[in-house]
Amino acid sequence: MPGSRALVVGDVIDDIIVVPSGPVRPDTDTAASITRHPGGSACNTAAWLGWLGAPVDLVGRVGSGDAGRHASALRASGVTPHLGEDPALPTGTIVIVVDGETRTMLTDRGANATLAVTAVTDALLDGAAVLHLTGYSLFDAFSLDDLAALVGRARARGVLVTFDPGSTGFIADYGLERFRRALAHVDVLLPNLDEGRLLSGEHDRAAVAEALLVHCPAVVITGGSSSVLVARRGESAVEVAVEARRAVDPTGAGDAFTAGLIAAMLGGADLVEAARAGVRAAGVAVTHAGGRPPVVS
Repeated sequence: MPGSRALVVGDVIDDIIVVPSGPVRPDTDTAASITRHPGGSACNTAAWLGWLGAPVDLVGRVGSGDAGRHASALRASGVTPHLGEDPALPTGTIVIVVDGETRTMLTDRGANATLAVTAVTDALLDGAAVLHLTGYSLFDAFSLDDLAALVGRARARGVLVTFDPGSTGFIADYGLERFRRALAHVDVLLPNLDEGRLLSGEHDRAAVAEALLVHCPAVVITGGSSSVLVARRGESAVEVAVEARRAVDPTGAGDAFTAGLIAAMLGGADLVEAARAGVRAAGVAVTHAGGRPPVVS
């Protein structure tokens, strides 16, 4: 029998979020708000899971001397961290330039590139009901064989595997055919619409979902202006309404959605109800700056 916890494996990042006061002017100054936050898709998802009250472990890798700082931030959100330190590479860093609801991200993967699947111990898998992975780790840390081995260990314990593709840029760099092969190891795929379009070669959202179901049994597509699409093999797709919110910062909204979905599934919800919980969590995420949930001191 599987355990009862969420196990999140992946990137640990220092986010530098830049919100220009107006159009960026080349070759001169542009006034901006610049803030620093602990981030990373995997860590953000874990933090939102903890904030939602779900039991969660996070496995990741940082630069030398940074484990304590990131572990403290994760514990503040209710996460149990398992962080290794790389002796040579720095903690990963992303500069995020926010323009309304769009973002430009400049990324240095740093120590995330040396995260090994052996860091995910049998004891952690024994305690898990859901294993969540992101495509970022495929880009530079895990091979397809690594992914298959990790998922095989999870499935032997009855653990459900969820997967966030990461970003269109990294998918394209990795190679579409290679990335599609990775989807065979996934139980629930969680792309946004742009990622789904790239992976499927389709444009219409329903066609995107149908094409992706060839590779994995369930797909939840975010990024729609009014709804999230939940699609499962052999069933009619279901649209889950998205409540309009005035966005302060879209950073981390997708990670919050994933956390809401996983937390609900840990509580016994089916995929449609879990997607509704994800929408609620994402609605909170967009109303404050940074990719992590608000922490009450």
